[in-house]
Amino acid sequence: MAVVTERACENCAVVDDELVLVRRVYVTPEAWDREASYQVVDEVELWCISCLSQYPHELVDITSAEE
Repeated sequence: MAVVTERACENCAVVDDELVLVRRVYVTPEAWDREASYQVVDEVELWCISCLSQYPHELVDITSAEE
């Protein structure tokens, strides 16, 4: 028997029909003892609109995600 689950945001877990493929970005601001950094994670995630508006990310081109 197959189990059907609702699609949920992989960042905040809210169930939503409008999810977008993104790559998470970690941003570290410059400080007196370190340089600023910007790291993009390779893993692709589904995010809701709310998370897109609040957290750093890069949108995934669907054609590049299939490669």
